[in-house]
Amino acid sequence: MGLFSFLSRDQEYLELDTTPVQPAEEEDSGFPEICNEMPVEVVEKSGRVLNTGLITSHSTGELTMGRLPGGLSFKVCPPDSTVYVRGCDNKMMQFYLRATVVESSRTLMQLKDLEPEVHDNHRDTFRLSVNAPISIFYMNDERFERPEACTLVDISTGGCCLQSEYLHGEGEVLRLKVKLEDYVAMDFVGEVIRVIECGPKEFRYGILFAQLKKEEINALTKILFNMQLGNRREHSRSEEGHW
Repeated sequence: MGLFSFLSRDQEYLELDTTPVQPAEEEDSGFPEICNEMPVEVVEKSGRVLNTGLITSHSTGELTMGRLPGGLSFKVCPPDSTVYVRGCDNKMMQFYLRATVVESSRTLMQLKDLEPEVHDNHRDTFRLSVNAPISIFYMNDERFERPEACTLVDISTGGCCLQSEYLHGEGEVLRLKVKLEDYVAMDFVGEVIRVIECGPKEFRYGILFAQLKKEEINALTKILFNMQLGNRREHSRSEEGHW
């Protein structure tokens, strides 16, 4: 994310002579427009994710974040420590904010002194945290007859993260079929680029999708955007999703 547009102010000023009122040029404050229920990640400067949640309240330069539905406890951060908030606006543009921890517990994080910042580890595509079923297939299983049931952790137009009890190696190319809520199931081809053992017979895989076509990227972006804001459009259920 896809996990964000910029605020602007239209100002008007009056000249001392008879010149008609003219609007000033649009001012870009560089600060994103955030809203309640927007998913965000709190990360370290290195990019390591500390917590993923939803904005529950916000005001100028401050926000409070709660857990995602079904999410487990937050990692607790020391007060006055510096963290970074990563998210995506309504136009699917990413933002990255430096912040100071006010309060941190297992169930919420309150942050202040939010300031926009450019970061080298900034992602090119919005990543949406989800908890959805996904099936993976070997490339020679062209009829999708031997599915391996896994759990989708997050997804973007560039790739996804999934958790599975099945072991695969880096560089392996797989077929994936994912069903996001009430949207049409989507098929992808992806390469395993990262493998992490996260428990007994449990593995997390970073999957890089084969380059999507422009129309495929646009369709998936719309789906992630609607899921982010909790929107449901009737016609989205019939949108083409088998790629």
